[in-house]
Amino acid sequence: MTPSSACTRVFLALTLLLGAVTTPAAAQEIVMATWGGAWGKAFQESMIEPFEKATGVKVRVISGVSSTNLATIIAQKDRPQVDVITMVQGDALAAWQRGVTEALDPREIPVLNDLTDVALRRDKGQIIFGGMWTYPMGIIYRTDKITWPLKSWADLWDPRLKNKVAVTSPKYSNAYFLAMINRLAGGTENNADPGFARIKTLGPNLLADVADDVTPGRMLAQGEIWAVPMLSGTAYKVIEQGVPAKFIIPEEGAPAGVDVIALVKGAPHAADAKKFINYVIGPESLTKTCEILKLTPLNRKVMLSPETARRVVAADDMKRLVVLDDEAINRNKAAWLERWSKEISPMTSR
Repeated sequence: MTPSSACTRVFLALTLLLGAVTTPAAAQEIVMATWGGAWGKAFQESMIEPFEKATGVKVRVISGVSSTNLATIIAQKDRPQVDVITMVQGDALAAWQRGVTEALDPREIPVLNDLTDVALRRDKGQIIFGGMWTYPMGIIYRTDKITWPLKSWADLWDPRLKNKVAVTSPKYSNAYFLAMINRLAGGTENNADPGFARIKTLGPNLLADVADDVTPGRMLAQGEIWAVPMLSGTAYKVIEQGVPAKFIIPEEGAPAGVDVIALVKGAPHAADAKKFINYVIGPESLTKTCEILKLTPLNRKVMLSPETARRVVAADDMKRLVVLDDEAINRNKAAWLERWSKEISPMTSR
């Protein structure tokens, strides 16, 4: 070997070595399946951008409703392509039972220790998801049209509300409206006959059944309807837009939803996904999200501004929240939807 060729080999080796040292590694990416719209925009600001800036890990979002995202990870069960998923609690239970999500370990996700008992669902001692926030389903009503105070679920049946009430179908918020009315009528999540019978008696008051947040907000703003069951965060958004309205938790109580974050089983980037979950349920991220969306955080270390605190579930109201059997609802919801389409939807005026 000549001296020149030896020098060349040494030079090339040093070049490769220095290149390996100085060339930055490609940024990792995780995939999150979550909601879109106003919620997705809030998540981008409160969760995703700060996490990316702090860690260099990119977060790619797949947007869809909770049930659609659940269907996605079930379809990908043998070859997971999603790392993290947010869902309503009922869908999260179904995901765990279908074997498409992993247990969460507080040693890897220490912020789990800061969550309230409501936020942590366990199965055989394992934490199966982390609750982010809660929100009750109450009633929002137009205060310029309804000049008497609404206090009860029964007030939706008031004859003065003829053709001015909308109700939410079982497609919305895990069928909580039907389940709540059913409870008040003497039924259980395994027997919805009393609830269907009671809702049928709305009769001339019932203008529409809705299955999303946008439609009832628009109808309320336009005066088409005067009262409708609605989730608290959405209701306060409607009020912020200038609609003369009030949100109440009825005197009988209200069902409360919990939105959760879970780790997909076999997640391609599990280590970074756990870091992201830890950030999302941490006080910095949750404070921002709950301030924007007017939600009640489930991390004990979150301190909301006085303005936001007035628009979320207060301590006294928390005592009146009704815990429903989400597992039973999951088992029966398909039958409820079919029955609703035959018995309730045809009653509406539109």
